Amino acid sequence: MGVPKFFRWMGERYPLCSQLITENAIPEFDNLYLDMNGIIHNCSLPNDTDAHFRLSEDKIFLAIFNYIDHLFLKIRPQKVFFMAVDGVAPRAKMNQQRSRRFRTAKDAEDAKKKAIAKGEELPETEQFDRNCITPGTPFMKRLSAQLEYFISKKVTEDANWRNVKVVLSGHEVPGEGEHKIMEYIRLSKAQEDYNPNTRHCLYGLDADLIMLGLLSHEPHFALLREEVTFGKTNKKKGSIDTQNFFLMHLSLLREYLDLEFNTLEETLPFPYDLERVIDDFVLMCLFVGNDFLPHLPNLHIAEGALSLLFKIYKDLLPKLGGYFQDSGVLDPKRVEAMFHELAEVVEHEAFESECDDLKYIGGKMAELIIVPSSGQNRNGRPRQGMRMGKPIESANEQVMTRRQKDLYDQIKEFVLERRDVLHFPPTLNSTDRNFVKRITSAIEVRHGTETAPDGEKHLFIEFDEEEDEEDIESQEARARVLRKFDQAEVIEDVIENEKLRNEKAKNVYEDRLQQWKARYYSEKPELETPAEIRQMVFKYIEGLQWVLHYYYKGVASWGWFYPYHYAPKISDLVNLEEFHLPFELGTPFKPYEQLMGVLPEASKQHIPRAYWDLIIKETSPIKDFYPNDFELDMNGKKQDWEAIVKIPFIDQDRLLKAMKSQEHLLSEEEVERNTTGESAVFTRDDSLTETYESPLPAFFPDIKDCKCKRSVFHLPVIEGVSSLRKGLCEGALKGADALFGFPSMHTIKHTGNLGYHGVQVFQAPSRNETMVVNIVNRHEDVKPEALALSKIGKRVYVGWPFLKEGIMSSISDEMFKYEIQMQGKNKVVVKTPHRTNSFDTWRKRVDKIETLYTKRFGVIIGDIEFTAQVLLLKGLRREMNGALVKDFCKPGSEQEFAVQTIVDSVKHPDARTKEEPPRPLNEDFPLESQVFFLGHGHYGCPAQVIAHSDNALALRVGIPSDQKGEPTFGHDIVKQALSSSVYSPAFVVSKKVGISSLILSKLTSSLHVVYRSTDRRVNLGLNLKFEGKKQKVLGYTRKSDSGWEFSQKAVALLQEYKTLFPDFIAGLEKKSRVDLYIAEELYPDGSSTDKIKKIEEWLKKSKVRDFERVDLDAEQLDKDTIAILEEAADRYVETRSGLKHVIVKNLGRHTMLKPSHAATLLPDQTFKLGDRVVFVQDSGTVPIGAKGTVVGLDRLEIEVVFDDRFMSGMDLSGRCSMHRGMTVGPQSILNLSKPQCNMSHTPTPVAAAPRPKPVAILPKPTTKAPEDHKPPGWEILGVAPPAEPQKSKTGGRHVKVNSGGPSASRPVANHQSRPAEQSNVNQSLGFLPRPRPVPQIAVRPGSENNKPGAEDISAILLGLLHKNVPAGESPNAGIASPAHRLPVPVPAPHLPAAGSHTAALLQHLRPAQPRPQQQPRPPQAWQGPNPIQQQHSQQQQQQPRPHHGGHPGQRGGAHRQPRPPQTTGNHGPQGSGSRGGHRGGHVGHQGQPRPTTPADNAAKVNNTSAGGASTQTGSTPASPAAASNNNNNNAGGSDRGNRRKRGAANKGGPKTPAADGATSSKTSAPAPAPAAAPAPSNN
Repeated sequence: MGVPKFFRWMGERYPLCSQLITENAIPEFDNLYLDMNGIIHNCSLPNDTDAHFRLSEDKIFLAIFNYIDHLFLKIRPQKVFFMAVDGVAPRAKMNQQRSRRFRTAKDAEDAKKKAIAKGEELPETEQFDRNCITPGTPFMKRLSAQLEYFISKKVTEDANWRNVKVVLSGHEVPGEGEHKIMEYIRLSKAQEDYNPNTRHCLYGLDADLIMLGLLSHEPHFALLREEVTFGKTNKKKGSIDTQNFFLMHLSLLREYLDLEFNTLEETLPFPYDLERVIDDFVLMCLFVGNDFLPHLPNLHIAEGALSLLFKIYKDLLPKLGGYFQDSGVLDPKRVEAMFHELAEVVEHEAFESECDDLKYIGGKMAELIIVPSSGQNRNGRPRQGMRMGKPIESANEQVMTRRQKDLYDQIKEFVLERRDVLHFPPTLNSTDRNFVKRITSAIEVRHGTETAPDGEKHLFIEFDEEEDEEDIESQEARARVLRKFDQAEVIEDVIENEKLRNEKAKNVYEDRLQQWKARYYSEKPELETPAEIRQMVFKYIEGLQWVLHYYYKGVASWGWFYPYHYAPKISDLVNLEEFHLPFELGTPFKPYEQLMGVLPEASKQHIPRAYWDLIIKETSPIKDFYPNDFELDMNGKKQDWEAIVKIPFIDQDRLLKAMKSQEHLLSEEEVERNTTGESAVFTRDDSLTETYESPLPAFFPDIKDCKCKRSVFHLPVIEGVSSLRKGLCEGALKGADALFGFPSMHTIKHTGNLGYHGVQVFQAPSRNETMVVNIVNRHEDVKPEALALSKIGKRVYVGWPFLKEGIMSSISDEMFKYEIQMQGKNKVVVKTPHRTNSFDTWRKRVDKIETLYTKRFGVIIGDIEFTAQVLLLKGLRREMNGALVKDFCKPGSEQEFAVQTIVDSVKHPDARTKEEPPRPLNEDFPLESQVFFLGHGHYGCPAQVIAHSDNALALRVGIPSDQKGEPTFGHDIVKQALSSSVYSPAFVVSKKVGISSLILSKLTSSLHVVYRSTDRRVNLGLNLKFEGKKQKVLGYTRKSDSGWEFSQKAVALLQEYKTLFPDFIAGLEKKSRVDLYIAEELYPDGSSTDKIKKIEEWLKKSKVRDFERVDLDAEQLDKDTIAILEEAADRYVETRSGLKHVIVKNLGRHTMLKPSHAATLLPDQTFKLGDRVVFVQDSGTVPIGAKGTVVGLDRLEIEVVFDDRFMSGMDLSGRCSMHRGMTVGPQSILNLSKPQCNMSHTPTPVAAAPRPKPVAILPKPTTKAPEDHKPPGWEILGVAPPAEPQKSKTGGRHVKVNSGGPSASRPVANHQSRPAEQSNVNQSLGFLPRPRPVPQIAVRPGSENNKPGAEDISAILLGLLHKNVPAGESPNAGIASPAHRLPVPVPAPHLPAAGSHTAALLQHLRPAQPRPQQQPRPPQAWQGPNPIQQQHSQQQQQQPRPHHGGHPGQRGGAHRQPRPPQTTGNHGPQGSGSRGGHRGGHVGHQGQPRPTTPADNAAKVNNTSAGGASTQTGSTPASPAAASNNNNNNAGGSDRGNRRKRGAANKGGPKTPAADGATSSKTSAPAPAPAAAPAPSNN
């Protein structure tokens, strides 16, 4: 069946089924299946109408890799990822494959000839021939090798692929891709341990996938596909990242089918079974055509065929005693009854429509006028119409009655003015109706029948949505047809008699009916005798049974096929019970046999040369199999791709015999390619260390230490079918009980009925029937106060039926907003009147909600009395203590929903958003974990966990050896670009160019000019702004609050336009108020064709159609600016230093970012153009650790140009170099220019213990750096100085990590020179190597020659290994040297128990009150905090409060309650303030200054930064300037740069050197601890 037509029908009749995929609206799936051939075709030749288009094979492979990875990232399967490429297909499918490939070759040749005829110069390289996407070709063999390489690379490098079983069934495995997938599902379902609630997602482009998904009878099944569009589309496809994807939920389709057919429950004499009804639905869909059988004559989806089938089915089924089929076994008697009823309607109507000369006056034939058909007979001559009972010899002769002339004039006016629709009165008789249908078919305008509310039907015509308005050839062809009708002879109307009133007339009718059918058989399938026709009927019924067996149980016969291009007439499908339908399984073709059976001569290069003579030589015994020219028969269809390709069928015996004679000429490689293979399964094995060699080394790198294991995966052929399960599995959940994410209408009570609802589908209202759903409003009589008390503050589910979790914060009606407040212990509803203009605003919002449901989804929700304001769940947020809590939108960003569409609860909440308590540090960050360091000075550097205790970690951090921070060239270039890009408002531009504002608006949009003589329409506008689509053109236009503005480039383009074509601009000015310009009126001298052609050529040369369109609110750098930025990045890469490694200990979890935690820690970052970023996820297409610069910002996505090329890199729609750009989410990158990870939330020490001096573990004697230049806050355990470069096979150099002992080494990027070859596109910094578990040796400070002593060794071993300490005993017991004592372990901060959500909401609806000082609470069972309470408490903290002093670094004191002075806290030494945080200790009241001591000065110099540790590199000492730079580059935003200006900021309580659980670089005498216990952390 036609894919677009069927999806349109689905969207019109069952509009809720399709869901646009958004980031947080995708269910969790267990298994993802890819029907790979659609991906291969899309990536290999996305623009097959352009004869100039060229794409190299390596780019094709890369595009396929990116497409697969994109789909994987969208769905994220949990268990199985199954990729199936088409292997050798059953013979029944080869007929269709043969037709498609012959048509593809012909279209490509025609496009080439057309371009040459126009004088266009084509590229020298050959265009990719998509016919090579056939099993057995060299291309498919290379593709299989590349797919295995890609899978191995992803399993090795991508964390998301590691725990998934990846199956690849390649072209060497026989069977179509989708049917290999369905066989896997059938076999899995037959297993005893099968989970009946397995969640399946199947990607593919074929409409038959809907049938396959339905007949699996799996309730948790969804189809994934790209957006289906109708009408004019932009042929230039963008990036995969901009492609919209939809999920078609078969769970909703099943419920729609239940609504469609559940009326049978009252009329059936046997039990109503939805599963059996679904099986019959699949069978009825076969009647309109599929890949193996043609559609029944006159049965077309676009003309209401399926609706008619359903009506007959519902009327007929109660009389038949059972269903039409049983799990793939056809009941011929019941199906025959369906055909009989169908023929009475469809066939007789078609006959009467085609034979309008059956009109009688007094029993005699009357004169009747018909328009000749445009089809051809089997001899290639035009078919003859009839007039006066005699044939019209000339097809050009046109005759019409006066009444038909009036109809023609209306149609012509409709076409010329290109109106939306033209309706005809219901009184139109059948002759005139058929006249309208014929003339609209001749000019290719769509016609249809519409039923009015009173039940009367009338005819209407409209333009097809798929038509391209700028298709010049179509417009000229339409104009030629109209000119012929203009010359038609007009005669008087004839008297008609619509009914046959006597027996003689009936006999004539039957005779003519039989003649009509005989003519069909002789002209179409070219059959003459009844025996031949009966054989055709048998083959069709046999085909129905073969297809059902194929769908339900697998291939019934590899060799069976339907040997006709057409189906028999429906009325001839009788006496079906006499047919016996046995099948012999046989064996599939070999790959070369299929190639010879489906490829045309134009694609012979994909076939071994040994067989070429059989194709091209006239003496070949099978030469007739390869015609170069053939007939296309539309057969009632309207689109060219639907035409029947009339080429001869392959005679299997002749083909195999001819090929046998040439087999001895095959090479060994060709013989090997002609065999079948087996599927493969890929899993991760960490013990593997071999290198996987790239099958395309010139473009793709080898995989070092490949961890992917390949094994044979058997997909067995079904020998017996007794074990297959029929229908729904026991225990399967459906309806409201279904798993979360699989929508169901049953979550709200509803009813359904068919009706003409005008639902909006594909940007146009539907004129066909829709299953309209009516929601039952359960809150209809509820008072608003009662509703508010019962709902506000509660978790609810909105967006029915695609449910999303949220918290209701308030409700509204047309007059008031209702909220909850607490008065004492009681909840009180407070209603606030809307503002004066809010009534209309509320009503508009309500109308928008109602319109969405009614016109988009076909759902009537009733009158909306109340709306609810809901804070939606964004996902999980990771707290600084490691807990996962639900993260809801912030107050003020509520979304509004109709109360009757809200669901109170679901049976199975989303397991992905389950809150979790903090995990132990050693479980969350096991040894050798790869992380990113978030400390000051080296924010975003890669690191590795080397040791940990209960509350602290030690890291090995890779830092730049030159100690330089991130470059700022991005911001500099952006600033320069913005300053140089001047935009002027429209009125200024119109004056500068010298044209009116109205013409400026038209010129910069689409400007259509029509030729009156030919009806041809051309667009002569510059297309620089798109008001309706809310788009602008990058670098040319933008829209501000005052209107459109234009850049200097746009002004120059307009000035050139006016200079080159002044007559055209003058003509526009004279007729500035008209909507449609006529070419002949603009150039009355007759030169319109030549002059407009010159304008078209100039527009094409200017490439205005290729300008990049972006959303109005998007911020993006243009191509020229990005080129400058790339050059700056290249210079930076050439001079950037290598890495050296430092070891840092006593770090909390807040000072590091684990790649798997990025999604829950980073989504709230903000970015601006020019920011430096690093990719921090260990999944996706970008190598982890790759750095780049932000060049584009959208609401949910960020465009980054990376410093180094990588394999999957894109070109951002041509704006950057290939392999350097990528669109990423904000949660996958870390902003290095503006650090935003909240590192101030650190554990609170129990007591103020003095910190030891830093202890360095040096692998060999080095010069000790002056302590004044230590970056503050780090405790150094060791530094590995850069080793001598050692050349590696990858062109990089090895860096020894711990040269004092055995260590592993690993190549890192060579920063001394830029890789020039494309083979190095995948080089990136990556993570540090895994060290071998060797003991670290401590060095006592000040010891001569840095020689360690035994005491130092034991202390450091204890510090690194963190042995268990008995309860109540200090972890420092037994350590003699204070310098080696560990910080006292601190339990994780307590999380507040989750209270009532209503109470939490009330808590923060009350006015902010000063909070009393909190005391430490005993440990509680962990529960997730109320998100509203958290968010509102954060807002309260930001509100002004009485000033009592505050954190240093905050002018005017912090907005917090005063706390008693303390010697130390969880925020480091007092005096180390931070902007917007509380990293430093609290100062006392400002009125309590105390003298500054030397210890204060030491602490002031060495204050702990956000990272919570201080470092000493152990290599070349940093310069004073560098040290100053480090001190002023606090990652958390500390305000040290203004300390000298604010001496008072250091006033307050006593100072200590302790900070963040790490050691300061100098020690001083510890201050006495305060008597009062420290305040607990606010975190």
